[in-house]
Amino acid sequence: MAQTQTQSHTLISSKETRAMNISLFIGVLMLGIKWTAYYLTGSIAIFSDAMETIVHIAAVGFASYSLRVTYRPPDEDHHFGHDKISYFSAGLEGGLIILAAIVIIYTAVDKLIVGITLDKVTIGTSLTAFAGGVNALLGWFLVRTGKQQRSLIVTANGKHILTDAWTSFGAIIGLIIAQVTGLTWIDPLAALLFGGNIIFEGLKLIRSSADGLMDKTNSVLELKVRTGLDEFCKKNDISFHRLRMRESGQQIYADFHLQFHDGTPIEVCHAIATDAEQTIERLLLPTPVDVTSHLESTDHPPGHV
Repeated sequence: MAQTQTQSHTLISSKETRAMNISLFIGVLMLGIKWTAYYLTGSIAIFSDAMETIVHIAAVGFASYSLRVTYRPPDEDHHFGHDKISYFSAGLEGGLIILAAIVIIYTAVDKLIVGITLDKVTIGTSLTAFAGGVNALLGWFLVRTGKQQRSLIVTANGKHILTDAWTSFGAIIGLIIAQVTGLTWIDPLAALLFGGNIIFEGLKLIRSSADGLMDKTNSVLELKVRTGLDEFCKKNDISFHRLRMRESGQQIYADFHLQFHDGTPIEVCHAIATDAEQTIERLLLPTPVDVTSHLESTDHPPGHV
């Protein structure tokens, strides 16, 4: 069983690493395109889009490092492995997104006050539309890969890029409206709205990071395990209590107490407990899971929990 999980983990790591490498490569290309569009048009909405891409590249760099750390085996200082660094990665990306949003909002307010001149709107919007389309496809690919591999790092990066894509499309709409109507203040106003949305997305990433670090229970997985244990215990005429579960990156940890009738041989108890643990492992496939059971008698000593 341990060997099977190791091979699966290696495969998942390869898929995640490839996804992040693609993200970094495309991010650098999109950065060049967006800054060219901003240089040509002077649009603050496009500037906000380009700023978010800078954050994306910085976040991908740390995320790639986090992936390498995640797959390090447990050691003397980290008995449960290094999976939780994925939550730090998501939190950092959320913080960087919010920092970029603050710069965008500050610049937009400044341009609302002093005014803005737009130029070469057609080529600028064309470049931004191309970048937005590429990012939409990339974001979809990363989110799908992240969910399939239960990778918070890849999923967070994909959601960030999808936000980036929506910012691109919003920038195009704002820029066209400003050009057609002559109301150039619409462009920095659009950037303000994007800044607010980017802050919202950043806060969601930080919240998911905090939930992971605080070991928030996944109610869907808990119900699945609890139902499986109920069926198993009825079949074997035993009971269970004190089920606890937590997620650490891609790894799930579960432990529970099994109660046997007094006088049941320890060999029998151990065999049934092993079967219960393997049942939970099968229920949660293909996710790697570490299951621990505690054996006790039905009439356990007073004060025992």
